[in-house]
Amino acid sequence: MASSSLQEILNQLDNRKVTRLYWIITILAAIGGFLFGYDTEVIGIAAVFVPFKFTGFALGYEIASASLGAAIGAIIAFFYTDKYGRKSLLIADAAIYSAAAILTSLSVNGIMLLTLRTIIGVAIGADSAVATAYITEYAPRDRRGSLAIMQQWMITIGIMGSYIVGIAVLAIAPSLAFTLDWRLLFAIAAIPALVGLVLRFMMPESPRWLLLSGKIDRLKKDFAKLGLNVDNSQIDRAIFEVRNEEKSKFDTAAKRALFIVSLWIIFQQITGINVPFYYGPTILLSLHLFGSSSNPVYSEISSVEAASILAAINVAATYIAFKYIDRIGRRSLGLSAYAGMLAFDLLGGILLMRGILIGALIAFAGFIVFFAYGVGGTGWLIQAEYFDTRIRGRMAALIAFIDWISNFVIIEVFPVMLSTIGLAGSMFVFTALDALALAIVYLLLPETKGLSLEQIVKLFGEHRVTEIKKYSKKELEKTKPLN
Repeated sequence: MASSSLQEILNQLDNRKVTRLYWIITILAAIGGFLFGYDTEVIGIAAVFVPFKFTGFALGYEIASASLGAAIGAIIAFFYTDKYGRKSLLIADAAIYSAAAILTSLSVNGIMLLTLRTIIGVAIGADSAVATAYITEYAPRDRRGSLAIMQQWMITIGIMGSYIVGIAVLAIAPSLAFTLDWRLLFAIAAIPALVGLVLRFMMPESPRWLLLSGKIDRLKKDFAKLGLNVDNSQIDRAIFEVRNEEKSKFDTAAKRALFIVSLWIIFQQITGINVPFYYGPTILLSLHLFGSSSNPVYSEISSVEAASILAAINVAATYIAFKYIDRIGRRSLGLSAYAGMLAFDLLGGILLMRGILIGALIAFAGFIVFFAYGVGGTGWLIQAEYFDTRIRGRMAALIAFIDWISNFVIIEVFPVMLSTIGLAGSMFVFTALDALALAIVYLLLPETKGLSLEQIVKLFGEHRVTEIKKYSKKELEKTKPLN
């Protein structure tokens, strides 16, 4: 995409001021992130009280079902989003999640619960695949990072929200924990999903996708929603230019981009973010900061209160990414984040070996801060930035699939690590993985702040993987400094 009328339209998109409408659209697009975060953690709270007895594979699948469903959802998005658009998939995801959340709360047996949990995962996976692709396609280039980071920030807020809801529901009606409360925990998720479903109908479609689709009537309507000053003849010429451009395919540029983003996504999952969230609350409880009880309801409340401290740190630290990713840049934040994660994983391993639990807890908190501001949201951003609009949806879906599979693998492998080398030994393994990730980011990750999506795609098409970092710096030097 790059000439005359078409380029004029893209320049308007890239250089517009972010208005209140942009934030509203972005929050609506990122509601799936909130549901993702909420669902990830609420199952751990509800599972304690679900009356259906699971054993063997089913016991683990109760927790992991949504992750497997999400991988399936990402595959569905791969075949759907570039053909039918971003908005339609986001609407379908919200509808599926709303229905499945309500039905999950009405489960009459274990099979029904596990099936619906998998369907919820399908909606989450498809939504996670397309949300940031949608956001980046209308975002001005100087605020693209902060707008796209809203997806990750909403995930962390969803996690925090699940803890708040869990504490409130269990505290208000502790005697109903095994009958009504666990159902309410699932059903409450339908409220934001239904709100998102209704309001997503009002969102504009991705302007870049509309240009490719040639849907003139929708183009005029949705361009007006975004405040673009484009006349009919300009739109007609732009569509003509798009139709006469060479169609993008999975070419060398896409392969280079996929290689770098896949590495980022895999290391994002396997460098130990599960450790502080799985074991931080246990350590907090062992310090008796929240009291103890033989009653399973009050014991679970204490556990959730402990987890909420780390969740609050996660929310606050993700704000740093939101605030600075377009100022400091993706590369600089990533380098400092992996360096910090390495230091705190190493410190945590040493302190655990010495039995200094409060120190290990501080190390966990430090790890979360660095992960949240420089790693957690950046993967969602670059999966959308690096690819041509014609294949962006499919590539984002493929990367989301890789993300969910990596998540599934670490869930399966981590217990084996614990049983063989212990928690301290596992921390040292994660330290080594942090070091490897740091080296990969240093050697390969380009800086893309302030560049248009088309400039980024061009970089991957013109330079080898090992040279893209260098040439992205030169491209940035040509770009007018941001105010």
